[in-house]
Amino acid sequence: MRCPDARRALSAALDDELASANVAVVDQHVEACAACTRYRAGLHRLRASLRVEPVEHVVDLVPRVAAQLDATPDPARRREPASHRTLSLAAAFLAAVLAGAAFVGFVEGPERSEARDLSGAVLRAQRTVGSLHARVVVTEHNWHPDVPERRFAGSLDYRAPESLALHLDDETPYPSPEWVRGDVDVVIAENTAWTRAVVPCPRETLPECTPSALRTRAIVGREPFPDREAAPLDLVVPVGSFAASDAVEDLGRQRVEGRRAIGVRVTVAQVAPLLDGLQVVGNWRALHSTDTVDLWLDEGALVPLALDVRPAESEARADWAAGRGYADDDGVILSIRFRDVAIDGPVAASAFAPVPGDAIVRDAGFVDEPTRVPSGPVPAWLPPGMRPVRAGVVQVARGPAASVRVWSDGRAWVKVATTESWPGGQLFGQLGSVVRTVDLGQHGVAYVDERGTRVGVHADGLDIAVSGSVAISDLVAVARSFEIEGQPVPADWAEGGTVAIDRPDVDGFGAPACQERGATITCAYAGPGTRGFRMVEAPGNQLTPPIDVDAQAIEVDGLVGRWSPSIGVLEWVDGDVVVSLSSQTLSVGELVGIAEVMRS
Repeated sequence: MRCPDARRALSAALDDELASANVAVVDQHVEACAACTRYRAGLHRLRASLRVEPVEHVVDLVPRVAAQLDATPDPARRREPASHRTLSLAAAFLAAVLAGAAFVGFVEGPERSEARDLSGAVLRAQRTVGSLHARVVVTEHNWHPDVPERRFAGSLDYRAPESLALHLDDETPYPSPEWVRGDVDVVIAENTAWTRAVVPCPRETLPECTPSALRTRAIVGREPFPDREAAPLDLVVPVGSFAASDAVEDLGRQRVEGRRAIGVRVTVAQVAPLLDGLQVVGNWRALHSTDTVDLWLDEGALVPLALDVRPAESEARADWAAGRGYADDDGVILSIRFRDVAIDGPVAASAFAPVPGDAIVRDAGFVDEPTRVPSGPVPAWLPPGMRPVRAGVVQVARGPAASVRVWSDGRAWVKVATTESWPGGQLFGQLGSVVRTVDLGQHGVAYVDERGTRVGVHADGLDIAVSGSVAISDLVAVARSFEIEGQPVPADWAEGGTVAIDRPDVDGFGAPACQERGATITCAYAGPGTRGFRMVEAPGNQLTPPIDVDAQAIEVDGLVGRWSPSIGVLEWVDGDVVVSLSSQTLSVGELVGIAEVMRS
């Protein structure tokens, strides 16, 4: 086997597309070839680091964030909290401000706005956008030492509720023909979706590792707003980036691309849904989760108009960049412009091109049923203005059949999935193991995922999942309107340790989801985008030996704690209790600020 063949096979294996019969042949070559060994290691580093590091780069944010937090090591944990009072935003992030963080609350002029202003605005604005067209210009810096700047130009088209087409032409003047242009196509239309882009390669193996042919992949039988291949709707209105919180810095108002705009300063982690939507496929440089983002939104529709990313100023970020070979200074490393924006104008059907003939196609198992009403209960209440758009049945391999109904109002949507054959073990609907309970009154109990985007109901012979882009209070109201009684999950299910306990609320984050396992309590706090942290508490009087070679002592409100940068864990001993705060998207300054207020 030649090296080019082995490298194509390694790339296919990473996407589960390599035939099992070829695995041994590829492994034999790699073991004997040092260059291909390095190439395989680079592929795995790339897969782990794409987009908002160290989160895996996928479109659906909820499973990604849940998996990321579940993978964070759990040191000894504390049972009882140090404080039960609400944490004010100013106090919680005092240390973060001193450490250079700029995210201290949404302010307007000399006075602070109401905390609900921006979050409520995006939830309302999404209902007003029925279509969108814009020219898109992307400029990327420090992608590769031989290519210090890349430029892309193309278009974005959207038609409510979920049809979207993104096209980007790579206009970069590369140093030689060996470099493959990174053109990008992403098309979603009803029950099909397809992408075309270069196969990602580790930067140290460029340009020779990139196949000359772009890879085209497609999904047919696609259910509406699927969990794993959701349309990147934050490109239209960034609901996922702002609906949960207003913990941003206001940059004021000005004209941008000819439109009145409002500006906010946030982090890459907060606008991850928007960035991931634009760079869902292709070979892009990585961004650190704490990098600073200046984002300008149309004042009325809150459609994105301009976005600039600059490196965060921290030792951890500098070490991260050095380890990846990025020579970043304090300038813009990614710039995006949306030009000639047209809202609610006509969008040609030709914008959403059919699946190309050369695509690798996967059937997701959804069948629209326009003439037959799917089985399962129908909610008696929906947010005003919601209209039915699609209904059908999804049947996946090794899984139960589920009925799906979707309603929408502009870009806003609500989905109800039901099944009568759920095998159990965990809640239906991919809520994750750390959830919180909500009281449905006479209709029993339901469960909300830690990010506040899904509600699960477990009933006698029936399981329901309610999801959507509307406020979590609306999703709970939909679940409450079913004429069924939600029951607590069995004790041996993944969510069996869910507890409703008094834990501090932290401005900028939703209500915590808590789980009790023996003497250990885990509480997950989720914010906008992929921002979030976990607090774990358990009996103990000393920290376990560090697993991070770069671990360092750090003061936490007069106590000696430990910060492990490679795994994002801050931990300390408080009397006979060990406490840890873990996050892959918050800076150490933010975690120290949260920790100090929790102890006050």
